[in-house]
Parts: sequence; structure tokens; C-alpha cells
Amino acid sequence: MGNAKKIISLLLCVALCFALAACGGSDYTSERKLAEKQNAVDDKGSDTYEIKAEKFSALTGYTVIYPDGNEQLRQAAQKLVNYFAENEITVTLAADTAAKSDTEILVGDTNRQKSSLAENEYAVSIQDNKLFFESGNFNGVVKAVFWFIAQPYTKGEVNTITGEYEFSATVERPSGTYNFVWSDEFDGNLFDENKWELTSSISAEGSFKLSRDPEALRVEDGLLKLTATRWLDPDNNQIQAIAPYTVESKAHMNFQYGYMEMRARIPLRAGAWPSLWLSGACREGAVVSSLFNMGDIYKANFSAEFDIVEYTSLQPNFHKWFYNDIQGVEGIKDSHSSLGAVEAPVKSDLRLDPEKNSMLYHIVAFDWTPEDLTIYINDEKLYHYNWEESIQLDGLNDMTDFLNPAFVRLNNHLIPKNFPSDYSTLPAEFYIDYVRLYQKPETGGLWLAE
Repeated sequence: MGNAKKIISLLLCVALCFALAACGGSDYTSERKLAEKQNAVDDKGSDTYEIKAEKFSALTGYTVIYPDGNEQLRQAAQKLVNYFAENEITVTLAADTAAKSDTEILVGDTNRQKSSLAENEYAVSIQDNKLFFESGNFNGVVKAVFWFIAQPYTKGEVNTITGEYEFSATVERPSGTYNFVWSDEFDGNLFDENKWELTSSISAEGSFKLSRDPEALRVEDGLLKLTATRWLDPDNNQIQAIAPYTVESKAHMNFQYGYMEMRARIPLRAGAWPSLWLSGACREGAVVSSLFNMGDIYKANFSAEFDIVEYTSLQPNFHKWFYNDIQGVEGIKDSHSSLGAVEAPVKSDLRLDPEKNSMLYHIVAFDWTPEDLTIYINDEKLYHYNWEESIQLDGLNDMTDFLNPAFVRLNNHLIPKNFPSDYSTLPAEFYIDYVRLYQKPETGGLWLAE
């Protein structure tokens, strides 16, 4: 095998993987450098890894072993089973409660073997004729799996991987210490249907068409790429663009309280409607009984909407959507109430140079507790909501669904043409590097489902 190594952008990584596989097992290194970074962002988002094709006997008959009780690693292990099946290799899936054998593929720390890597390191290695997907944190194990299955398979070989990325399993905020519990790093080239589904939660309003096509929505280069593009419908002159469907976690992940980060390149241009938002998961008469296993769950007569990022102004907006008409309350119209921040907002400087900032990656984060919610951009405090004080902003003594489990939605829609809007600046590209969730022990809850 050749020893030459080349540092390349991740934008060329997938093509290089195929080329090297075709050449029969060359070594190479790829370094992910997504874009110029602001000082506030520093070097977060860099992902450097090395892939090497190694000789290995047939894997047919092996068992993929994951740690019992870790649903996220079970899902990753199942993806390995599917990958091998697509390449006509039959392997089985089992938790580490199964009997040990000499033909195993180990996914994460099991009762067979523990990793000695740091939390920001990940690897796929051959040890005692077994494959070991490892990291100092289970998030790195999932990364290793996704980059492994993104590579083409060559008979008689497997791809070993060593990599590092910017990651910490704990985060310190003014409200306390948070531990990592869930993420999507959007590695490889696979949209993870164990974490998201596509929905039409926001109407296209007759101005644009929703699309699942790769030009609108795809995972590529370690990014979720949501792109709104100019398109004139030959059958309807009112339709002037295409935008991706909503990416939603409702069927797969709901959480109550925590610190969430999204690192993304956000389109700050006319007509764009990028958004990161949460929707309440509970309502009176429809509360799922299994949600009561952690935290305090409140029956509510409205659905909470947390707009963390909305439109190109990046201005948050919180809403109550009532299930029954609210009559006789000043400021409440059409069963809807909008809440403002309780502290004077700190203006973000991203709008001062929208062209430049639309090409940079920024970290948007929020800290949601039973008492309040604080929003940050590039680690600078932007907005603060206090549930006790926010009650008074619409005259209703009710904030229940803002204390209930919620799910995540990601959009890159467009402002409808009946509002002041300009589609001539399209495409609008919303590129998401990762979404990560941290929580405090014994505060709130996390619910994963298929």
C-alpha cells in the first residue's frame, strides 16, 4: 500500500473514498474544514480521520454485539447489519448478554472489551480477528459506524478508521453541569431515519413546493443540507421555488429540559426562513402514559412552540396554540398567544454582514430548565425567558406545556410571496453540522422510540 497521505476538504472525501477503494486499499487521511471560522466559533466542527483498507477474512457468520440497554448503539449496530447484508454478507445482531464467540463485531463498550480512547477520539480496529468500533463516548462510536458504512465494500478487506473531532461529554452553563445524551452528527451520507422523519408541518402557502429530492434535502460531507432553490412550476405560475420538508424528531426523540447546541451555516438572505424550533409533545387527553416515567408532566390546554431560530433575523419567538378558544382575554386572538423575552434582548451582530455570515458556521444553543430558557449564539447570551414572569405577558396564568417534553424541528422554508419576499437571491442553503443534546442527571427526561 502507498504511504502518501493527502489532507483534503471533506467536500472531496466521498469521491476520494470511492477512488481509493477502486485502486485496492490505499492509505489516506481526510480533514474536514467546513468554512472560515469566526473567532467566537473558533475551530469547532473540525473532524480529522484516517481510513485504511486492511486484509480481512470473510465476515459471514459474525455477530454484531452492542451494550445491552443502549438504544442508540443498538440502532448503530443494526445499521452495520444492514450494510453487510447489502454487500451479501450475513451477520446477526445481539446484545452483550449473549454468549461470547470468536467471531464478533463489537460496537462500543461491552462486557467483552472497553475502549481506552478519549471522548473526542473514535476508531474501527481489528483486534484478535474481531472488528471493534470504539470511542471514549458512545457518540464517537456512532460516528465510526457512519463513516464505516459510507465507504464502499471490497471483498477480502475492511476499512479501519482512526479519527478525532471537537466534542466534550460535559458542558458547563450558569445553570449547572450537563452530560451528553443524544445527537445527530450527520456523518457519512445516510439520513438517519432512527432519529428523524420528514413532515409537512409548515404549509408551503401556495408559493413553493415541498420536496424530498436530494437537491433539497440530503446528508453529505458530514452535513445535513437543507436547500431552497428557485423553480417555476410549468403548471402553476404561483409556485416559484422548491424547499425541503420539515426534519422532525417527534416519532424518535422527545426530551424535557436540557442544553442543546446546533452548529450550522444559516442563510441570512431575503425570503429565507431557516428555523430551529421545538413543539410541545403533550396535551390534555393525549398525554402518552409512558412519558410519566421521568420528570413532571403537566396536562395542558395549549401546545407550546419554542422558536429558537426563525427567519433571517434570528429572533426567537415563543407561542401558545390553544386547543379551545380563549375568550375575553385582551391580546389573545384566534386561540393564539405570543410571548416576549423578559429581559432586554442582546442584539446579534450576524445581520451586520449577512453575506459573510451566511457562509460562516455559527453555534446556536439554548439552556432549558424548569425555571427559564436562555438562548445563545456563539456562546453569547441573546435572549432569556423566565416561565414565572412570562405568564404575565399574555394575562394567562398558564405555562404548563413549556414545562413538558418537546421534540425538535428543522426547517429551511421560504417566506410566502404574499409577504414581502424576494426569491431572486435563491438558493438559500441551511447546512447543519450537528445537533447535540445535554441534560442534567435526574432533571427532566429523554424518550427514544422507533
